[in-house]
Order: sequence, then C-alpha cells, then structure tokens
Amino acid sequence: MFVLARYLLMPFVLIAVTLFAMASHIVGTALHHQFAWHQAVATVTDVSPYTETQKNGLATKGINVAIAYVANDAPMSWSGKGKDVGLYTASKGDQVELYYDPADPSSLDTAAMKGWGGGLLLFAVTGGFTAFYVWFFWLRGRNAPPPMSSAGRVASAGQPQPQRGTFGRR
Repeated sequence: MFVLARYLLMPFVLIAVTLFAMASHIVGTALHHQFAWHQAVATVTDVSPYTETQKNGLATKGINVAIAYVANDAPMSWSGKGKDVGLYTASKGDQVELYYDPADPSSLDTAAMKGWGGGLLLFAVTGGFTAFYVWFFWLRGRNAPPPMSSAGRVASAGQPQPQRGTFGRR
C-alpha cells in the first residue's frame, strides 16, 4: 500500500513542482522590480470602467486608467488597462506608487509589491508539500539495514530474531 501511495501521489508532486517554479518566477520578478527598477509616485488622471466579453461568453469588468508620473526627470504618461500595471481599483486624483524600468520608463509595474504575498504563499505551500513527499516516501526508510539473503536466514533459523519497532516503539 505504501508503494502504491508513493506512485499515486506522483502527479500531484509534478503539479506542485510546476507551481513551485511559477511561484519562484513571481517572487523573483517582484524582487527584481523592487531592487533594480526605480520607484516613482504617479497620479491617476483618468479612470473609465469597461466590460469585456470573452469567447466563452463570460464578462470581465475592469478599468481603463491614465496616469502621469516623472521618470528620469522627464514627465511621462501612460494609459491602458489598469490590470496591465496592477491597478484594479482607482479614482481620479489617486496617488499610486509604481516601479519603472530605467532603460525603458514606459514599462511600469505597480504589482511588484502586491503580487509578492501570493507568490510567497504558493512558494511555501508547494515547496513544503514536495519536501514532505520526498522525505516521507523516498528518504525516510534509507537507514534500514539491507535485507538478509536466504543463506543468512537459513544459518540463523534456530536463533530468535530481534523485533523491529514501528516509529521508534518496541
């Protein structure tokens, strides 16, 4: 039963490893934007709601925003879907902290600080599950003595065998 459980859980472990890689990417991108990109404070100059209908018929609501900010001592503006820069709610006149790429100041990210908590949670849960699986099903029994050959069993047939305990009990 133990071996069956080991292999039945394998697809879940592969999914967890994939999610762990995705979480690593989220956390790594957030850290990169936080430390390598410059921070600026932007002012929301315009907000308009929109509704998109997807191919499957579901409606998605969001906001179109226009923001103004100063990057590399030059006034800049950006407009587009708020979710593209991590804004899901905003009002005209709001001040928003954002990160911009110093090489391309039109590349923005406000989600660097927001997406990081979810990435860490995903990182911890999937990493913990994978580590527990590897330890419990593959590494835990490695210290057991090798099985005795049939010749060894015949030679010690008349002698009492030591009792092996389960989980440290005898």
